[in-house]
Amino acid sequence: MIDKEQDTFNSAVVFSGGGTRFALYVGMYAALVEMGKRPDLIIASCGGSVAAAVIRACSEIEEQKAYLKSKEFYDFVIQTKLTGHKSIFKIGYYSFLKTLHKTSAPYIEDVFDRYLVEMPQDLTELLPTLKQEQNNSPKIIVIGSKMLFEPIDISLKRGERKLYQKVLFTDEETQKKIAIAEIEIQSDNYIRSAVAKEILTDSSLPLHQAMRISISDMFYVAPVKIRQDYYAGGAIDLVPIELAQSLAKEVFLERKQSYKSVEEALVRAVLGFNGNERLREVEAKHTGYWIDTQDAPQVLKGYYCAKYIDWFKGEIRIQLPDSFEKFQEDIEQQWQYGYQRTLDSLRK
Repeated sequence: MIDKEQDTFNSAVVFSGGGTRFALYVGMYAALVEMGKRPDLIIASCGGSVAAAVIRACSEIEEQKAYLKSKEFYDFVIQTKLTGHKSIFKIGYYSFLKTLHKTSAPYIEDVFDRYLVEMPQDLTELLPTLKQEQNNSPKIIVIGSKMLFEPIDISLKRGERKLYQKVLFTDEETQKKIAIAEIEIQSDNYIRSAVAKEILTDSSLPLHQAMRISISDMFYVAPVKIRQDYYAGGAIDLVPIELAQSLAKEVFLERKQSYKSVEEALVRAVLGFNGNERLREVEAKHTGYWIDTQDAPQVLKGYYCAKYIDWFKGEIRIQLPDSFEKFQEDIEQQWQYGYQRTLDSLRK
């Protein structure tokens, strides 16, 4: 039996995704440290898992920011290449069609071959620094998902079948603290979805591999195959409030902007739940600290790698920094935004 008092962290912060706005979360962490609220647990999904890996690899705040501005990290970002699905008549038209259907994952979607960005299955060579671990770093849980179907199942009717299972990647010590029965999502939104109720934990993977799994966003980056199993990203639960509240006495949570119509449609088509309904569930459950980043897309516009449509070429493109100096400016703007929003939110 788990001793609740002994196996509870003092505080946890949730890094709940955000595309390529990695530095936002590192700035958020820096502000918490400065205010004497350094979390001893980071729960991270999607892009937030990159920030968690940076914090684990670099012990000092300035070192973390310096790494994000480094040539190593710049080369990782700038090597982004798009697949043939960049045509608006492929991913673009497909995404539009999904906005017209309101059913919950009626078919098994092709996330194996239909994706926008090429990314190696193993990021070790691109980001060798992230294999490091500092002794004084917070514990980390990375959200990912195990795929419960094979490529041969694509386009079959789903029926009541569950297609994805949430996986919590962490270390052995933290794994022992997780009480699975306390963190299963009970809402109809998830019960009706393509997501299995049961949750897995895994302490066998190194953090940088769990990070690569978590950023495997549907139709954006390909799933990861490890041994005989396929794994997809942290979109299965961007804001795992149940997990955070079960493990920590004090929780810092990001108040995110709502899903856009296309984002909402793709989540519904693949995972079978309503993303905005899930955000409302989180809002109702959270009683700790909020860090408001709802205006991040507006304030940080032009300071991260955003998707846009090139109508002349009929393609979806990604806006990359045009120089190393511009990249470093982008990182600084993201970091300052996360840092300042955290200070402002916690001082209210």
